[in-house]
Amino acid sequence: MMSLMLLANIIGFVLGKDYSFNGWIGLITGLAVVLNLILVDQGRLTNYSWGILGCAVWLVIAINNRLIGDIAAQSFYLIMQFVGIAVWHRKISEQADTHELASRSFSKLAGFCWLVTTVIIYMVVLYFSKRLNGTQVYLDATLLPLGIVGMVLMVYGYRSQWYAWITLDVINVIIWFNQLKGFSPASASMFALQLVMLANGLYGAYLWFYGQKRTTTTS
Repeated sequence: MMSLMLLANIIGFVLGKDYSFNGWIGLITGLAVVLNLILVDQGRLTNYSWGILGCAVWLVIAINNRLIGDIAAQSFYLIMQFVGIAVWHRKISEQADTHELASRSFSKLAGFCWLVTTVIIYMVVLYFSKRLNGTQVYLDATLLPLGIVGMVLMVYGYRSQWYAWITLDVINVIIWFNQLKGFSPASASMFALQLVMLANGLYGAYLWFYGQKRTTTTS
């Protein structure tokens, strides 16, 4: 799975023929994010090392493409990498029999509260995206709220995070396809990465719901 994902990013980079600085940044972003995602799928603490690199270089691309929601989302992700290191290290240390984080579930009421939170954050981001003349504002504004929900749930080991990530991945595929049509910086590499991330989201959801050790704790 990792080999296919890495290969898809390299092929997207070559076919895009963007060998500028932004193009190379796009390739580095794709490779770092793939390694991060595979390790997240496995519940491995080391995912955050690649996550820090991936967020940093993705932030550069988002700035160059004037994607206001994506800029906010990647800034948030970068901060949460360090929070995730602390939380996952503590939780994994409490699990004497494995080095993988055990997934958890929460109640329907908690799920509804997260949904309401997502909508509220979306409206706030949409307002600022319009004021700042962002690109694809209605789609782009979904990235931060979905990213916040997905990242917080991931840090605390909730498998429902994958609902947020898969939705976000589908939207990102649309956004970067539109950017690709406009020949935006690093768009070919980033579009290939979005397809890879969507495939990984489905794979990760399967592992966390059915293939990983998990607890029945709800909150």
